[in-house]
Amino acid sequence: MKDDICSKEISIEYPCSWRYKLIVIAKSDIKTITKRVLKNREHTINFSHESKNGGYKSYNLDILVFNGKDREELFEALKADSDIKFIL
Repeated sequence: MKDDICSKEISIEYPCSWRYKLIVIAKSDIKTITKRVLKNREHTINFSHESKNGGYKSYNLDILVFNGKDREELFEALKADSDIKFIL
């Protein structure tokens, strides 16, 4: 019988580097967004892709997370920003 991968709990060792994929409105300034959301928290942001019609750009945001709560709070703070349309 095969193991059901969906039923296994994933173990993450903290602190660790975490990557969020951000899809933002193309006209938005990613540095302004990250400063607004992350304040002075150290991170790196790199351009990843532009949509076919040019309306959106995607970026990889790499940041050190200290625990699961920290990771989830960052996700929620990014999700709440009006210039960020999707987060993966």
